Amino acid sequence: MNDKLTIAVIGAGGTGGFYGGALARAGHDVTLIARGPHLSAIQQNGLQVNSVLLGDFHLDIAATDDISEVGPVDLTILAVKSWGTEAAIGDMAPLIGNDTMIVSTQNGIDSERQLQEAFGSGNVLGCTVTVSAKIQSPGVVTQAGGPGSVVIGEIAGGLSDRVNRLTALFNEAGLPTEAHENVMRALWEKFIFICALSGMTALTRKPIGDIFAQESTTEMYRQVLEEVAEVGRAEGVDLPPDTAANILRTTQSREPFILGSMGHDIVAGNPIEIGLLNGRVAELGKIHRIPTPANFAVTAALMPHERGTS
Repeated sequence: MNDKLTIAVIGAGGTGGFYGGALARAGHDVTLIARGPHLSAIQQNGLQVNSVLLGDFHLDIAATDDISEVGPVDLTILAVKSWGTEAAIGDMAPLIGNDTMIVSTQNGIDSERQLQEAFGSGNVLGCTVTVSAKIQSPGVVTQAGGPGSVVIGEIAGGLSDRVNRLTALFNEAGLPTEAHENVMRALWEKFIFICALSGMTALTRKPIGDIFAQESTTEMYRQVLEEVAEVGRAEGVDLPPDTAANILRTTQSREPFILGSMGHDIVAGNPIEIGLLNGRVAELGKIHRIPTPANFAVTAALMPHERGTS
C-alpha cells in the first residue's frame, strides 16, 4: 500500500467531512461525495473543519455528486446515514477496484454484511468511529466532541498487513486508530453505545448531561445498553458481562453537551435512523425471545419521526 491513498468519502456530512478532511490534510487524494448546498459551498469555497481534536483548518478539496467521475480508489468510506445505505451501495460500483478497501462509519450493524453481499468479502473491512461532528453550515463541519477515534479490523478476525498499514496512515493523520483482532465485538460495542446515546438523546431532546442528572433517565439509559448487549450475545458476539456497565461509565465521563446523531437530526426535523438502531434491537429481541422493553419504548416513541419533518 502506498503512503498516499486515493479516497472517496460517500456522504460528506459531519462524520464523513471530518474524517475525509483529516485524511486530505495529511496529504491523501480525497474526493467528497456530497449534495445540495453543502456540496455547492465546498466546490465554491472549500471545506472548513473546526475540530477540538485537530484544530481548525481549511481545505480546497475535490467534491462532486457524481460518483462516476471519480473512478476506482484505494479506499472508499461509506458515511451516509444508515437509511441511505441501499441507494449508496447501488451507486458505488465505479469506485471499487480489485484491491479497493471499503469501510463504513455508520451506526448500525448491517452495513458490513450489505457491502460484502454487493462487492465481496475481500474488499470489506470492519470499522467503527467515535466522534460528535455535524454540518455547522454549508461547507463547514464542526467536531465539537468525542475522541475522533477509529477501530479497523478484518471481518473474519485477526490482523493483516492492510489493516496495520491503514491504521498507521490514520494515526499519521491525527486520528487515534486501533487495529482490532475482533472487530465484530468492536462493531457491537459501538452499536450498544449508539443505541443508548442516539436513542435517549433523541427521545428526550436533551444532551447526556441532562439525562444523567436524572435517576429515571439514567436507569432507562442503562436498560437500553443491557438489552442491546444481551441481544448481541444471542447473535453470537463475544461480549463480556460488564460491557453495558463499562459503556455507561465511559459515556458518563464524556462532555455533558453531547447529543447523539439522532438527537441532532430530530431537533433539525431530519429523517432519523430509529428502525436500524433501537428498532433493529427490538426486532432481533423477538427473534431470540429476549425482552427489549426499553428499546421498544424508544422505537415506538420515535418511529413517527423516522422520515423527518423538514
